[in-house]
Amino acid sequence: MSMKSKQDLKDVFNGLSSLLYQSAIVDLSQATLSITPEYDLPVTVDTLQISQEDPTINHYKVIGLDGDWTSSATLGNMNIKFTVPTKAKDVLKLAYGEDAVKEITKLTITGTGDTELDDTKGFSGTSIMLKKKKVTGTFVLVDEEQTNLMVLTNVALWAKPLYENPGTEPFAIQFTGTMEGAGSHSMAWLKKNDTNPSQGS
Repeated sequence: MSMKSKQDLKDVFNGLSSLLYQSAIVDLSQATLSITPEYDLPVTVDTLQISQEDPTINHYKVIGLDGDWTSSATLGNMNIKFTVPTKAKDVLKLAYGEDAVKEITKLTITGTGDTELDDTKGFSGTSIMLKKKKVTGTFVLVDEEQTNLMVLTNVALWAKPLYENPGTEPFAIQFTGTMEGAGSHSMAWLKKNDTNPSQGS
């Protein structure tokens, strides 16, 4: 077999336009499957990180010989992180659960001397209970041309509020987590088909 050139090996996924989410796990070992996203999440530029830690190398040595007699390794943890700069009620429910989000129909402020703040019509909005909730499911990364997808499934995330630079950055929810499903196909890259493949092929 002839050597593969750099151009032969060029198959790049780059330039993200959307991060789609569905709560169901998918089996990426199947030839045919379907995904129905529930959210197209607004993600802050350059906050999405998908990486695996370096493996832990176990060195086994014997007396009288330099170097390893044999070696083994433990794979590093998968890490996934991204920031969603919104306080939309649907995102809060995703992050903390339906029961953790409550409606406030009227809150009034008095005694400030500011007619806008002291307006008797008051304010309405949403409150949350900060609780631990495991967000599981499947994410689809869509490239700018919408012709390439990167799919992550068996994802497990937890949320935290983020408001570190109020002068320049909006309130956000940061999701941090990992990839579960040991022994399962959990990552895939796909290109848009030129034709519709026949079923079962």
